[in-house]
Amino acid sequence: MENYLTLSHLEKNYGTKEVIHHLSLSVAKGEIYVLLGKNGAGKSTLFKLIAELALPTNGTISIGGHPITQQTRKKIGMSINQPVFYEDLTAEDNLRIHCTYMDYPLSTSHLSDTLKLVGLAPENQTSVKNFSLGMRQRLMLARCLIHEPNLLVIDEPLNGLDPNAIRQMRILLKNLAASGLAILMSSHILSEVEAVATTIGVMNHGVLRFSAPLTSLQQQYGEQLEDYLIQEMEGDPLNETYQIRN
Repeated sequence: MENYLTLSHLEKNYGTKEVIHHLSLSVAKGEIYVLLGKNGAGKSTLFKLIAELALPTNGTISIGGHPITQQTRKKIGMSINQPVFYEDLTAEDNLRIHCTYMDYPLSTSHLSDTLKLVGLAPENQTSVKNFSLGMRQRLMLARCLIHEPNLLVIDEPLNGLDPNAIRQMRILLKNLAASGLAILMSSHILSEVEAVATTIGVMNHGVLRFSAPLTSLQQQYGEQLEDYLIQEMEGDPLNETYQIRN
């Protein structure tokens, strides 16, 4: 698969504190790369670097083989903070306002198609304040997808969802990847990682402990895979890193 997002030797320091340490990873079109790590591991900082909400101290980020510019940024759909909506408005109205603010062209048919894609009915006139958490996550995805990006970067899309909503979100993400989207997401729900990921990375105190295809990890660790992931999330980040790549 062709890499679409490439992070090379990224470092991020805040004063004397190193938050991201010499991190490299790539995500290809059709790939769901799940980044695991406890709170404080550096995942949120990494996503902020991709979003250009912070600048790396060292290293490079490229999208489709090009540095991030205003043009390449349009190829990214991103949600890295708790999504904020206009609570008294419908999902459709929220998307219209978002597109106006971001200066995205929008047709009624495309808006309707995007809502249907994420499993929301375009004709639904319910205010967002009455949405379930699962519906809010779907609206978040619709907002990320409305401009037809090639890369999706989302922070904890499964967090707080009930089992049925997790299953629906998992199916949706896999369908998006199958359509050719490159997906980078964070999660701490280990039981769901194997059901959605094609590649897994673990961060621990700013260090990418390993980056490996799920199939390779399953072959090597079998039923002990979850134990191994927990060990890497909680162990000494300075120990030798482990990598398998196809």
